[in-house]
Amino acid sequence: MKVEGFLKKMVEVKQEEIQRHRSAIPLKTVRRDAEQTIAPTSFLSAMEAGNKDHVGIIAEIKKASPSRGDIRPDLDVAAYVEKYTQAGARAISVLTESSFFKGSLIDLKTTCKATDLPVLRKDFIINDYQIFEAKKAGAASVLLITTLLSPKQQADYTSLIRDLDMEPLVEINSEWEFEQAYTAGSRVVGINNRNLQTLETDPTIAKRVAKIFPEEIIPVEASGISSRKDIEKGLDENIFNFLVGESIVRAEDTKAFIQTLCQKAEAN
Repeated sequence: MKVEGFLKKMVEVKQEEIQRHRSAIPLKTVRRDAEQTIAPTSFLSAMEAGNKDHVGIIAEIKKASPSRGDIRPDLDVAAYVEKYTQAGARAISVLTESSFFKGSLIDLKTTCKATDLPVLRKDFIINDYQIFEAKKAGAASVLLITTLLSPKQQADYTSLIRDLDMEPLVEINSEWEFEQAYTAGSRVVGINNRNLQTLETDPTIAKRVAKIFPEEIIPVEASGISSRKDIEKGLDENIFNFLVGESIVRAEDTKAFIQTLCQKAEAN
């Protein structure tokens, strides 16, 4: 698939960023540091624990987005991570992209130091250097966006992430992308309701695509989730894990909102 629209622009930004980072810290050094970093809490185990009685919420540190602009650019990362942890989130996602999302590797490091929960580096991964950066910072997972990667890249990055004692969250947006993710050996597959090329959101995508998942693959729904009702629609399709960003960050009472998302549905 040809990368177009927003993703094409993002790839150009990432290529320049990686070149700057490699000039500052050589690949050999960041790889050595990553390999010496102690393995964090298991992201895979956290996702396996999701069920109808206690859904798994991946609560996100998200300061801005290209579709929404500034969300909470002055967000106190450590304070929010504490709230997420106390509220019962199953894992924490950190946007480390700086140009459009105002995130950073510092946010990732701060998060990893402030919680025992598994932490996901959410970025636009196009080079193994970024994977080593994630492990060095203490991450337990790295987002792999299927649209950005060839089948070989996806398989190679999946193997590398596991060699570093992490587990990837592999993102797809359609049934045909699932084929590539499945062939690469993915175990945790995020279904994004937002098309990253057009930035349009369709809340029905995850529920539709999840129907084709074999039992051994763990689905995670992402984008467009703002209420317990949205969670329950996913539960109806056997989706037990949800990545939620903007609505959590905007909530007046962060802890209470996450607890509402996690609560057990009332029996009819």
